[in-house]
Amino acid sequence: MDRGARVPRSNDRADCSSALDFFSDGHVGLAYDGPPEGSARVLVGGFHSAAEGLPEGRRRAAATGALAHWQRESGLTSASGGNAPVEAGAPALSAPDAWRHDRALLALLAVGLLLRIVASVWTDSFNRFLADDLLYLQQTEQWRDTGVLETGPLERPPGYFTFLYLTSFLTGTGPAWHLLSKVLQSVAGAAATIPIFALADRAAGRQAARIAAAFYVFDPTMIGYCAMLWPETLYTLLTAIVFWRTSLLGPGQVARPIVLGVLTGLAMLLKPAIGAFTVMLALSWLWRFGWGGAIRLALIFATATALVLAPWVIRNQLRYGPEILLENEAPYNLWMGSHWGEPQEVFDTWHGLPDPLTRARVASEMGWKGIRDHPADYARRSIVRGLNLWGLEWFITRNLSLEAWGKLDVATFLRWFWVIQLAYIALLLAAAAGLRETWHDSHMKLLLSWMLFFTALVAGLVATTRFRMPFHPILAILAGVGIARGIQRRLQLRDLVPLGLATAVLVFSFQRPLFELITSSELTDLAQLNRSRWVFFWY
Repeated sequence: MDRGARVPRSNDRADCSSALDFFSDGHVGLAYDGPPEGSARVLVGGFHSAAEGLPEGRRRAAATGALAHWQRESGLTSASGGNAPVEAGAPALSAPDAWRHDRALLALLAVGLLLRIVASVWTDSFNRFLADDLLYLQQTEQWRDTGVLETGPLERPPGYFTFLYLTSFLTGTGPAWHLLSKVLQSVAGAAATIPIFALADRAAGRQAARIAAAFYVFDPTMIGYCAMLWPETLYTLLTAIVFWRTSLLGPGQVARPIVLGVLTGLAMLLKPAIGAFTVMLALSWLWRFGWGGAIRLALIFATATALVLAPWVIRNQLRYGPEILLENEAPYNLWMGSHWGEPQEVFDTWHGLPDPLTRARVASEMGWKGIRDHPADYARRSIVRGLNLWGLEWFITRNLSLEAWGKLDVATFLRWFWVIQLAYIALLLAAAAGLRETWHDSHMKLLLSWMLFFTALVAGLVATTRFRMPFHPILAILAGVGIARGIQRRLQLRDLVPLGLATAVLVFSFQRPLFELITSSELTDLAQLNRSRWVFFWY
C-alpha cells in the first residue's frame, strides 16, 4: 500500500472491499501506472474477506464510487485515462471489458490471421508432411474407415484426432482436408491474441496489452505452428484462455470454475502437460482463499475436468488398466531422458515392443534403471535440457530445412533461421525486462511459478522447444509490460538482473555443434544439417 494513502474508515470498508473484489474478478479493465505498492490491486487481499457473500448487484454498484473515492484519497492515477489524478465526481473506471472494443486489437487480429493463413497455404501447396503429421492424418483416416480410433505407439489422447475427424466431414480426406484444417488452425492461432491482450490489459494497462498482442501476432514460431498438422496451435489457444479465465476466479463462484474445468479438460485431451498447471492453480487458491474457498473451487473445477476426460480414461482403463490414463508418453520420455547411449536405440526398441501397455512398463523400468546407473550424468543432462527448453527454436527451423515451405538453398534457409531465432531472442529479453514489473501481480506470479515448475518437471524427461508453446503467450505479456514500462521510464540497474539471466540461458543453450555447422562455409546442402546431431539438441 502507498504510505501516503489513507486507510479507509470502518464505514468505507464494505464498499471499498466490495469494489476491490469486483475489480480483482476482472469485471473492470482498470490498471494503474503508479508504483506496484500503490496499486489498488494490492489492496484486494487485505479487504477480500469483507466482500465475501455480497450480491453481484451491490458489488457492481459499489465499484465506481468506492474506487473513485480511493483514488482521490490515495493520489493514484489511471493507466488508461492519462496521468492526471482523478477529479472529484469523475468516473474512475473504464467500462467493463472495454478492451473488447479496442481498434488496435481488431487490427492485430486481422493481421495475425492473414499471416497465419499465408503460411498455411504456402506449406499446403507443397503437401509435405513429417512423421507426426502423417501419423495424425493416417490414424484419423483409419478412424473414419473402421469406426475405431487408434492413436499410435504413444497412445496419444484423442483431442487432435477428433479435430481432424470433424473437419474431414466437411471436405472428405485429401488435399482440401489438409488445407481446411490448416486454415481453421490459423483462425485458432489468431484468436489466442484475445486472451493475451486481455491478460496484459489487466496486468499493466492498454499500452502493454497492444505491445503484448503485437509480439504474439508477429511471432514466427507461432505462425509456423499454424501451418503444421500438430496439436500445438489449438493447445496454445486453450491454455491461453485457461490462463485468462483463471484470473477471473473468486470464492463463491460456480459457473466460472465449471467453464475453466471444461477448458482445461479439452486442453488435456490435446496435450496432458497442462495438468501440471492445475497443481500450481490449487496451491494459489489455497493461498488466496484459505482451505474452505480452495476446496470448494477445486471440487467444482476437478469435477468439470474429470467429466471431460472420463470417456477417454474409461476407454484406457478397460483396455490397459491403471497404468495408462491419458497416454503413455511420460514413460517414453523418462527412458529417452535417462538413456546412456544413442537416442535412436530407445526409439527403435520402443517401436519394436508389441503393445502400449508393454511399452509403458518397459519404458518405466528402463528409465528408472538409467537414473540409478548414471545419477550424475542424468543430473547434468537434466540441467542442459532445462536450459534448452528456453533455448533457440528448433521445430520450425527443422521443418524449413526439411523443405516444408518448399525447396530452399542454404543462404535462404540461414536468413529465415536467423529471423526465427532473433524474434525469439527479442521476445525473451523483452519478457525479462517486464519480469519485475509484474511480480506484484498475484496472477502473474502464478503463471511465472508454473513456467518454472514445468521447466523443472520436463528437464528430467525430454525438454524440446515444442513443449514450451504455452509459454509464448505469457512471454508476450511480459514483453508487452517490459516495453511499455521502458517507454515510460529508463531501465534501472536491478532490471538488468533478469535480462542477464535470460541472456545466459540463450548463450548456454546455443549448441556449439549447431553454431559451427550453420556458420561453416562447408554447409552446402541442407541434408547435412538434418543428418547432424543437432536433431538431438535436447539430449
